[in-house]
Amino acid sequence: MRVSPKGSGSSAASSPAAGSPDIYEEAQYAVRDMHPVWQELRGGDGLHRQQTPDGQEFFSATSYADVREVLNDHRTFSSAYSTMLTVRGDGDVAAGAAIHLTDPPLHSEIKRNFTPLMTRQATLRLQDAIHARMSELFDTVRGREAFDFCEAMLTLPMTITGELMGIPQEEWTVTGRATVRAMGGVDPEVSEYERRFQLFEAHTTIMSVLGEVLESGPPADSVSGRCPATAHAVGDKERDVPLLNAYAFLMGANPTVPQTINQTLLLLAADEDLWAWFTRQEETDQRFVDEALRWASPVNHVLRRATVDTTLGGTHVPAGSLVAAWIASANRDEEVFEDPYTFVPDRSPNQHLGFGLGVHRCIGQHVAALGIKQFLDLWRQNVRFMRLDGDPKHLISNFLNGVVSLPMAVTWK
Repeated sequence: MRVSPKGSGSSAASSPAAGSPDIYEEAQYAVRDMHPVWQELRGGDGLHRQQTPDGQEFFSATSYADVREVLNDHRTFSSAYSTMLTVRGDGDVAAGAAIHLTDPPLHSEIKRNFTPLMTRQATLRLQDAIHARMSELFDTVRGREAFDFCEAMLTLPMTITGELMGIPQEEWTVTGRATVRAMGGVDPEVSEYERRFQLFEAHTTIMSVLGEVLESGPPADSVSGRCPATAHAVGDKERDVPLLNAYAFLMGANPTVPQTINQTLLLLAADEDLWAWFTRQEETDQRFVDEALRWASPVNHVLRRATVDTTLGGTHVPAGSLVAAWIASANRDEEVFEDPYTFVPDRSPNQHLGFGLGVHRCIGQHVAALGIKQFLDLWRQNVRFMRLDGDPKHLISNFLNGVVSLPMAVTWK
């Protein structure tokens, strides 16, 4: 999705469909900035009742307060169905088995297997290895005056999560490409059928790689090495629970970091004042990372299902209803963030929802934040000047705010 630098709600006037209530339609996310649309919806009363193309109704929560309530109340708004609007019907095939598709107490039982790998202290022990792998990746592009950042840095997320996941380095390229393609379409010219087939191929590739990893006996101190323990917690003999959880971790980890970085680089390339500020810093602090996560909001929404009749934002929500919590909208809410359409590098406080909230707050948040910091520090140390060298291309997805092509011209130090 295009994210306009220093934009505001006034940009809605330049978009002919800005007042459209349809925020499901995926193709629009590849060509426009949806923030003016979300801003208009936040200005209305309560939740917004909408429909998917096949006629299934859902409610959209767009204000910070409503999104926060949905994320923070797992008893009323359950994750044990699906987390994506595009995965509905009978729900996600991993519902009730994968860490992100379960609620406490089962969610807590699954989570405790992985928590020791993801604490702040455990993350600090990873930083030297992440820095070394990321530096090696920089070496492959250093000196090139023009390149597609997304293609050249395809394995960037794997330099952060590959070893933690227990995935062999020779699989990083194919896995990195598949995780992006599994989130949405990358070519607007292909038909809907072709796009769905490409998504199927991407998911199949990921499952194949992870299946081989699990069969090979991965290290016990890796995510894959701990996935077999989830089978006992879930007790479902019909599904491959370890594989479903390995898939959940990979798909949760790989898109967030690179897409936050992609959107941040787009902004730095367009804003000379911000680039000058950025290059004057000795290192990237947590405030900048948090603002990058707020700005990019790599996950546009998460889906929940109401377990009981309830009222949210003054709107009656019947039991069984689907509720989409639009995190990207909440992270621009004027009631919470001063000047929300401006990137404020030292914004504080910054209660962004980029990592979610409550029991489902991203378990890998410390690893992700470290990876973003490490990359930005290396970029500052190595790059003297940068600019766009063509039009970026964005992912066709209402779920992931993704960039799939980022032509960049770079002057190296």
